[in-house]
Amino acid sequence: MKRISTIILLLAFAWAGLKAQMLPFRLPNGAGTFRLGIVVGDESRWLDECELEKTGDRTYMIKDTLLGKGKIRLATCLLTDTKGLLVEVSGSRLPENLSLCWAFGACNEDETLFGQGAAISPQACKDNVFSDELNAFTVYYGASMALRGIQGIAPIGSELRLSDAHQQASPLQLYHSGKKTDAPVISSLYSWDAKEKCYFCFYKQNAKADYNYFMLPELFERESKK
Repeated sequence: MKRISTIILLLAFAWAGLKAQMLPFRLPNGAGTFRLGIVVGDESRWLDECELEKTGDRTYMIKDTLLGKGKIRLATCLLTDTKGLLVEVSGSRLPENLSLCWAFGACNEDETLFGQGAAISPQACKDNVFSDELNAFTVYYGASMALRGIQGIAPIGSELRLSDAHQQASPLQLYHSGKKTDAPVISSLYSWDAKEKCYFCFYKQNAKADYNYFMLPELFERESKK
């Protein structure tokens, strides 16, 4: 009996690890979904639709026809104090006119609303309220007497706007979809100089954490060693 319990526990850990490796990235306990895409000229594609190779415990290599001979590397680490996620994006041999287009939303503890698709679930976006300032934002969700908050930080120069989670056929469609919707997400277009590493950070509001973008490279280096 003890052996069977151990096997079940190991399978549960393996399944949790598998779910954690899927794109788009979902924070634990319905604390939000991060979906990242690429834009080259008038064409755009979500990274979860590209060729993806897992190259480490928390690292991924992305290839796609839009990237030509180039590759994008994603590296992630968990933020231990805030139950958050930090993503490092880098690349090589990428097109000069490449931009990143991303979205964040679906903060909802009801797991039945997420479904099996790769997109950010529109059903889970209901009643999410966003407040943004420059390259940072906060999402408020949950019952009014138990309101929760998730904070996000994007690269400096990101153009943040509210968008319609019902329109995710491509990153550009979502970005230009408008804010009149019952399923709001925050989205952004960022003109990325592929010679730089850029970072995205999402974490629960916590007295222990008050991050700014300039802190993220050092934070990633420290947390990825844990």
